[in-house]
Amino acid sequence: MSYIALATHRFEAVIAFYTDHLGLRLIDQFERTGARGAHIDLGGGAKLEILDASRQSRPMTIQETADDRIHVVIETDDIMSDCKRLSLPEPKTTSWGAKVIALRDPDGVSVWFLEWEKP
Repeated sequence: MSYIALATHRFEAVIAFYTDHLGLRLIDQFERTGARGAHIDLGGGAKLEILDASRQSRPMTIQETADDRIHVVIETDDIMSDCKRLSLPEPKTTSWGAKVIALRDPDGVSVWFLEWEKP
């Protein structure tokens, strides 16, 4: 996978959510004619690209809040450490063999921390 891209009108707030609040690493930011964005490391080689919808040369029509078609899932080997380190709510155990913490970014995109149960 190369990356997943999310467009937003809340560029600074969304970057702060993923980097400051969730502690993910900001790889880089770019600004050029008709585009502004940032890349965030999701781990395991996956990246998240945040695009500033107001700076795109081709106008972007996006909803003010996201629906549940998109989930950013961050797999972890120790969800309890992540929970304590980031002051996240307690994980819930699913019926399909995982512990999850579900959050929403400033645009309402569903963000999950997920730890698969070990056999």
